[in-house]
Amino acid sequence: MTTPASAAASHQGNVRGNNEDRVHADDARGIYIVVDGMGGHSAGEHAAEIALDIIRTRLERQTDDTPQRMREAITLANNAIFEAARTHTEWAGMACVLTAVVIEGSQATVGHVGDTRLYRIERGRIEKVTRDHSPVGEREDCGELKEAEAMRHPRRNEVFRDVGSRPRTPDEEAFIDIYTIAFDAGSALLLCSDGLSDALPAAAILETVQRDAGDRQRAVNNLIEAAIEHGKDNVSVVLVEGEKFAASARPGPAAPPSRSRLIPVCIMVGIVLGALATLATEALLNQRHPAPAVLTVAAPATIASALDRARPGDTIQIAPGTYTGNIALKSGVNLAGSDAARCILKGIVTAHGVYSAKLTQLTVSGEAAGLDLHDSDVDVERCIVTGARDAGVRYTGTSRGLLLASEIRDNAGPGILVSGAA
Repeated sequence: MTTPASAAASHQGNVRGNNEDRVHADDARGIYIVVDGMGGHSAGEHAAEIALDIIRTRLERQTDDTPQRMREAITLANNAIFEAARTHTEWAGMACVLTAVVIEGSQATVGHVGDTRLYRIERGRIEKVTRDHSPVGEREDCGELKEAEAMRHPRRNEVFRDVGSRPRTPDEEAFIDIYTIAFDAGSALLLCSDGLSDALPAAAILETVQRDAGDRQRAVNNLIEAAIEHGKDNVSVVLVEGEKFAASARPGPAAPPSRSRLIPVCIMVGIVLGALATLATEALLNQRHPAPAVLTVAAPATIASALDRARPGDTIQIAPGTYTGNIALKSGVNLAGSDAARCILKGIVTAHGVYSAKLTQLTVSGEAAGLDLHDSDVDVERCIVTGARDAGVRYTGTSRGLLLASEIRDNAGPGILVSGAA
């Protein structure tokens, strides 16, 4: 059972004359929300207030399972905003984007629409959980744009999904993204509006949260202050920590200095020991966290053998040829062929509990299924999936990911099969 503790703040910034963001943090109920309103004059503020009030109220009523409750809450807010804009001409066109989280034990359910964001921070890493519903954010998520390029892009603030611009139903496709993720005692979650993510890169967010671990309000205030310095928008942040996050994010206390009168000797010994310790630490860190590598595999060697050697962050470059045998993807490892028509795998690609993996330019000629993805986050790009008796690509459990510019053809069953909460 993980006990969350949070801090939240919102600021209009130094350029805007009003604040269209709204935040909510309720540790007792485990409910956390960031809303970014859109609309002329004060309309965006009204949209954000309507959304926050309705979503909070619905989530507090613990009926139905949490993902369905989340869908209903956001849909109720959507339709209320639409009706308010229809009956108040001065609010015409108002809408909002938002991210909401409900934490229950060691699990978090996320509801998301637009370009607000949820980050998960754990063991010195930051992961963007949500996907931006914007043209620029989509290109960033699939690797077409680097983070710095996306932050500078003139169309950064355009979104193609919102809450309130038209009537919706809870289970409507291409509306609400629902995620179920782990939240343990040593992790933290950070919800924010684009006023933060457009101003600060993920690495700077991570550095601040880790430096101020345990002092959540200080971390939130420092993030907002830095965003205001570099950005022009309203800025909102909600930071939620597990009870062991501070201990896991910061090093232990240093030993108290010696009061010996032999100060010069102590200093010399300290310098020598410090140098040796630094060298030993660097060697250990290099051993534990080696730099990402590119591994090349060419037939008749197997892709599976290259995966056995790969570490998170590595890329396996697949030479043209025909490869046999099933492969199980690994978290953080990318498989990249040079040409899908000439890089052919005769087997099934599976992923169970895998995150941040990518498969590009490969033909998969499967048996029961071509790609079998369960509780995984895998991006598939410019691939060919063919010859499967069942589904070409099967998403089950809580799987998610991108499927871009790929051919799913000549499979006996459905091309793409999605079930469960995928």
